[in-house]
Amino acid sequence: MVTLAQPFGVGSGPGLRAGLAARFAAVPYHWQVLVVIALSAFMVILDTTIVNVALPRIIQVFQTNVSTGQLVLAGYMLALAVVVPASGYLSDRFGAKRTYLMTIILFTLGSALCGLAPNIEGLIIFRVIQGLGGGMLMPLGMSLLFQNAPPAQRGTMMGAFGLPLLIAPMLGPTLGGYLVEYVDWRPIFTMNIPVGILATIAGMLILRETPKREGTRFDWAGFILSATCFSTAMLALEQAPHEGWDAPHVMILLLIAAVTFPCWIVVELAQEQPLLDLTILRHRTYAVAMMVNFVATTAMFSSMFLLPLFLQSVRGLGAMEAGMLLLPQAFAAAIMMQISGRLLDRFGPRRIVIPGLLILAFATWRLSGLDLNTSDEAIRVTLFIRGLAMGMVMMPVTATSMDSIPRHMIPRATALQNVLRQLFAAFGTGMFATILVFREQIHQANLVQDVTPMNIAAMRILTATQSTMIERGLSEAAAYTNGLNVLMTRVTQMAKVQSFDDCFFIATVIALMGIVPAMFLKRDHKPEPPHPVNQDRAPSTTEPTRLSPSPVGAQAPSPIGARAPSSPVGAQAPSPIGVHAPSPSGRGLG
Repeated sequence: MVTLAQPFGVGSGPGLRAGLAARFAAVPYHWQVLVVIALSAFMVILDTTIVNVALPRIIQVFQTNVSTGQLVLAGYMLALAVVVPASGYLSDRFGAKRTYLMTIILFTLGSALCGLAPNIEGLIIFRVIQGLGGGMLMPLGMSLLFQNAPPAQRGTMMGAFGLPLLIAPMLGPTLGGYLVEYVDWRPIFTMNIPVGILATIAGMLILRETPKREGTRFDWAGFILSATCFSTAMLALEQAPHEGWDAPHVMILLLIAAVTFPCWIVVELAQEQPLLDLTILRHRTYAVAMMVNFVATTAMFSSMFLLPLFLQSVRGLGAMEAGMLLLPQAFAAAIMMQISGRLLDRFGPRRIVIPGLLILAFATWRLSGLDLNTSDEAIRVTLFIRGLAMGMVMMPVTATSMDSIPRHMIPRATALQNVLRQLFAAFGTGMFATILVFREQIHQANLVQDVTPMNIAAMRILTATQSTMIERGLSEAAAYTNGLNVLMTRVTQMAKVQSFDDCFFIATVIALMGIVPAMFLKRDHKPEPPHPVNQDRAPSTTEPTRLSPSPVGAQAPSPIGARAPSSPVGAQAPSPIGVHAPSPSGRGLG
């Protein structure tokens, strides 16, 4: 029998406390779940983006090299790749509430240990602990949301849930830059402690336990193969742009991933209780939504990864300044998510997602014209338009993907969705980082060939620099040398700008490609099976009202869903977005 938690604070104490508790109890249960999930999701995503900003300072404090410092990011990413596929099983076996609370506690504990790390080795180990908790928070949270939200309201709920997923990545660089510059690097971890404690208490009081699947066997073969395949693939995609795709260790990682991936597919399809249920891809709406997710995630990472890099390495802005310039995108996405969620519930996905992809392509095309003279105002306007497009695409697609999934399969579906998003984000980051380096080399070679006495612009720079140096007392030879250095610096800068523009143009084409699968998106609500009446307890007129008056969001297990897994492995926003995607280090691309 499923045990439902009593409503938070109902009937406890007179006066204001009882009044507030009664009002809170009147809120539908699925909205209460949203509050708890959004709080912890915001904490995890904000922490990830802040750590990226603070990494150079951490390397400096511990007096270590860049390769060792990168393990602070890689350790978290690898822990994510290992634990996400297992979140579905853990939720089925121990219950979603218990598993979710343990992940919050584990993430909070890891954050506290990171803040107390005495050396870089300790910080790397504690980041792995933090990743084991943070990796499961998003999948479990998404599963809880989809299991409790009425299908007709999922668009609206995902619009509200998308607020922290998009705002956190935009606030991270700004807040991280401020803490690192004016306070210290340790608060970027320790500030998670009060938030984690609050999220834990809220989860204990509000969340209800979900049905458990007794006798569930753990798929050890699938777990080992998935952990090996995904971790090596993500690590190779992160290192290849900087180390080179032909570097021996990168080729070994890619070879391991290529060998284990087909083995993993064969094992999972043969298992009676697979760790990741690949048969979910037979649901047409789910499969089409994953195609759109792939295109949208890849296209959106062009700005999430490339634009901060452009602003800091080419324009010379600090982390805090770059973060402030990116804020309009987050605000626009936050506004549009509320609108698009309601429009999705009313008009369906095609009328929202296809215009969103067109707007996304238009805004990304505007970014392909960036140069050193582009004003901050023009960048803000373009990012605001891009934020509107992101709000019209990501959450409606995510909500639509679950329409055809039976309730008892939602945890497995969110698990697979989260794994795919991690791979999409890693692929998008690795692809654009590689293209950026490759195109910069080509543009620099072409520009150097153009630096001849016949090039008026080049000679003008060289002459002006020589004259300035001679006026400052340098000899003609020294002035000529300085002029050549300035000229080559300008050539390198122009090559960087043109390589960024190329990447944004490619992202524009990718966004347009998403229109084709988006044309096949449709809402496909499945009616919920009738829930049996709990015969163990007779209704009482004196019993406090439960938190979830909505019959659609009822928590009792359905007769069909007796095996109802509660294991969520949800969707991480590329982070933007969303998404809890691996964040690029930006090493070696400046």
